[in-house]
Amino acid sequence: MKELLKTIVIILLVIAVGYFFYQNDKLVKQMTKLTEADSVHAITITDFDHNLNDLELQFIGRGKHIQQFQAALAQMNARLDSIDQIFAGKIEQVNTNIAELKMEMDNQFSTLKTSQDDLNERLSKFQRETNRSLTDLQTAISRMGREFTDLEKRVKTLETPPAPPTKK
Repeated sequence: MKELLKTIVIILLVIAVGYFFYQNDKLVKQMTKLTEADSVHAITITDFDHNLNDLELQFIGRGKHIQQFQAALAQMNARLDSIDQIFAGKIEQVNTNIAELKMEMDNQFSTLKTSQDDLNERLSKFQRETNRSLTDLQTAISRMGREFTDLEKRVKTLETPPAPPTKK
């Protein structure tokens, strides 16, 4: 019986060793698949890391572009502000010039109006004097005409001999 037991134990041992090799082979195949998958994942992770790095560089590049655009925008805003200040000064200067021109024109119009009023007054005075002189001349002509008529009558009276006295 000992032999039988030894045989059974050996058979069981052979079965156990066979099972162990079978499981080992199965595990080796599974490990090979896992190693291949891990290698694919490692490649994918490496690609992902490279792509992430590229994206970060692109974002950094875009960030630099954005910073450049922001700086350019700030420069343009500063330039627009300076131009606005220049134009505000020029507009103020033009408004001052217009006000001065208006005052000067008002002054000249006032002077012109005064001159026109003085001229109208002188013309009215001249017209009155002329009318008075004309009236005086007409009066003098009519008086001279009467005096001339009176003188003619006197001359005729003097030229005509007196009528002989009639005796009565």
